[in-house]
Amino acid sequence: MNLSRAVGYIIRNEQRRTERSQETVQESTVRRSIRNEADKLRRPKRVCFRNDVEEHNCGTMSEQCGFWGAVYWKEEKNTVHKYTKCCHDGKVQLPAFPDAPDANRQRIREYNSAFAFASMGA
Repeated sequence: MNLSRAVGYIIRNEQRRTERSQETVQESTVRRSIRNEADKLRRPKRVCFRNDVEEHNCGTMSEQCGFWGAVYWKEEKNTVHKYTKCCHDGKVQLPAFPDAPDANRQRIREYNSAFAFASMGA
């Protein structure tokens, strides 16, 4: 998108925002109902739900790497029947992570949620 087109979008959006701020409640209601009806027309008339889809279950992650204790599903073994994806059969050794500061530990769920939302790619 070139710069002049982007500026045009910004100006047009600002004009619309100004117009909407000056609408009466009735005008706003009419505008929204027209938009909702248009949205309904764009949606598919029927949605197919299938209840006959068989659920796939990989089982529990009960197998462990002999070197580091990483957990795997039973079918993740390589051709020599070892779990080596985590450390390449003990060839990769990483130092342990230091303990997280208390401030981070207290808000870890918030951080995780924020990063998960940011990585949705929407």
